[in-house]
Amino acid sequence: MGFLHSGNLRKTAFYASFFLILSYLNLTIAAVGANPAGNTGYTPDAGVSESAHAKRVSAASAVAARPDELLVRLKPGVDQAAAEALHREAAARPLSIIKRLDIARVLIESGTVDEAVHCYMESGLVEFAEPNYRRTAADFIPNDPLYADQWGLSKIGMGMAWELAGSAQTQVKVAVLDTGVDPNHEDLKDSLAINTANGGKVLGKRFFVDGSGKQGSDDNFTDEAGHGTHISGIIAAKTNNSLGVAGIASTARIMPVKVLDDIGFGDDGSIALGLMWAADNGARIINMSLAGPTPSKTLGEAVKYAQGKGALIVAATGNDGSGTPNYPAAYEGVIGVGAVDSKDAWIHQSNFGQHVDVVAPGVSILSTFLASKSYDGQAYEANSGTSMATGVVSGLAALLLAINPALTPERVEGIIDVSADDLGAAGWDRYYGHGRINAGKAVQISASSTKPAITIVSPANNTQITKAIMPVSANVSSASAGIAFVEFYLNGIRQGTVAAPPYVFNVTTGDLFGKNTIKAQAYDKNGNTASAEITCFKQTFSDVGIEYWAFEDIETLASEEVLAGYPGGIFMPTKAVGRAEFVKMLVESLGFSKKSSYSGYFKDVSSAHWAWPYIEAAYDLGMISGYGENRFQPEAQIKRVEMAAILLRSGAYSLDYSGTTFNDVSPGHWGFVSVMSARNASVITGYSGNYFRPEQAMSRAEAARVIKNSLY
Repeated sequence: MGFLHSGNLRKTAFYASFFLILSYLNLTIAAVGANPAGNTGYTPDAGVSESAHAKRVSAASAVAARPDELLVRLKPGVDQAAAEALHREAAARPLSIIKRLDIARVLIESGTVDEAVHCYMESGLVEFAEPNYRRTAADFIPNDPLYADQWGLSKIGMGMAWELAGSAQTQVKVAVLDTGVDPNHEDLKDSLAINTANGGKVLGKRFFVDGSGKQGSDDNFTDEAGHGTHISGIIAAKTNNSLGVAGIASTARIMPVKVLDDIGFGDDGSIALGLMWAADNGARIINMSLAGPTPSKTLGEAVKYAQGKGALIVAATGNDGSGTPNYPAAYEGVIGVGAVDSKDAWIHQSNFGQHVDVVAPGVSILSTFLASKSYDGQAYEANSGTSMATGVVSGLAALLLAINPALTPERVEGIIDVSADDLGAAGWDRYYGHGRINAGKAVQISASSTKPAITIVSPANNTQITKAIMPVSANVSSASAGIAFVEFYLNGIRQGTVAAPPYVFNVTTGDLFGKNTIKAQAYDKNGNTASAEITCFKQTFSDVGIEYWAFEDIETLASEEVLAGYPGGIFMPTKAVGRAEFVKMLVESLGFSKKSSYSGYFKDVSSAHWAWPYIEAAYDLGMISGYGENRFQPEAQIKRVEMAAILLRSGAYSLDYSGTTFNDVSPGHWGFVSVMSARNASVITGYSGNYFRPEQAMSRAEAARVIKNSLY
């Protein structure tokens, strides 16, 4: 897997000045919420000041009303006694007077704001009674010299997000699995996680494969490529420190986990170890600006491990400009991130498809870098790609957790999804996902954690699939926030979303086989989520139903065309397997080509035999050896011990004959090593009483099970 950025672009000082000037020319007064009296000035809670450390733009926006205060103006001529009686009736008391406006600021001592307003207005004694709206500066502009060049931050509303977040933020550990980090960078050195149990050293690690091929690890996470340093700066460079750039979540603490080498490549073994190490050491967020098109069981298990530890994984979708799923972004529960430019246009290098959850700025993203590798010798550089966009999303996730550490990974993802600005086709689409993230909206979402309710009403659980299109219908409700959308998944892969009732989605079933899981996941407008699942199945053979013990194994191999049935749509699962039939199944499962020219290795396998291309291919590969006198006995039933020997020779599992032996396969038995290795690899089990029955013939169902266990 490689890191994901393309190109190195550096903006000039002219552009920095130009955008700074534009930011002043575009100042506006923004007011949100009702204000019937025209009270648009600042309250004492929203004063504007300038210092050497920060500038707050002279604009205001109302974000909420004080929960216990009103502003009230009596009609002319109302005497003091009547006013006092009215205040008592409204369960309120005056706090102060704005004298030149004759407006009283009153505290509600019981009841709600709405009840108090109603009481005052019904009395006929007041000109108006209104909530005492809170207002806040519309944007926070840090003093980092290169902030004006960071177009992506203003695009996602970071000024508003920082202002609303305030300074009371917790430190959130963010693991960056990448090429490492420069621990001495001026804008990052104070943003690194510290291992207090290890003498105050940086909490970081390197995982690698040494020259002899052995897996290794050490504490040398120093970045020699610059990619990891760049991503770390996007997430957590120190903000408002008069240096360099502004990080999205300045209070976050970066855990450098070096799993990519100095040219940006890494192996799944090292990446998996890095994932688990990060989760074990308290990472709340794991940024993975890396990708590869091939799914890996090892990487998938490591992702599940980290998720089980409570980590939210954010990963790049890749820069191939294709619809091929890339991993780990395509794994369930991982936030897959694509990239857009400054005009919110999808960049054509960004991969698309069902694994795209959101997009974020990913073109000419300025961040920390290695001074030795930057074009002008400065420790900052602009790079492009889904790697950068991924760092932006991880930064927002870290900010949300810094504000509210109680958020679950699912809730953080939900908030990011429902607050995104929809781009492209309405609702979720395969280019923009749910849209371009909006930090300003995300931090304003209610802290309410009440989940929506959802059930799948059709099809029923355990429905047999008989049609090419199967409508899936869900009932959804939300107690308070309202439903944002419902996502539909088939076997863990997103199929689409529905944003309004009726929540019905048509699932295409043509490529399905065996058991399948359909999930409907509802998101309310606060980012809370709930899901419902059902199982449906597609039955290929009339004599192998869903309750049959080898149903999944047989259906899997049938879908891969490794095995077939008999006339009449039956499979005959209990029929014994011939040696030729088993070899054909194995060769096709392994993806080997059958032989094209006949050599005549076995006297009893002529060029007229239907299986000779498979048998001779297996012989050439060392998978089989045959019997004495150059015979193979193709029609003979294959025995359990023979099956184990052929699978071991085929490389289906490793040599491992440790552990308790079977009563009927002693160490002196010719198949002892093969049988024990098959058992230890969980490919096949024995029978009660610790017996293996090595001479027993294999049934077609048993053959399907062992091949699936070995190779799928």
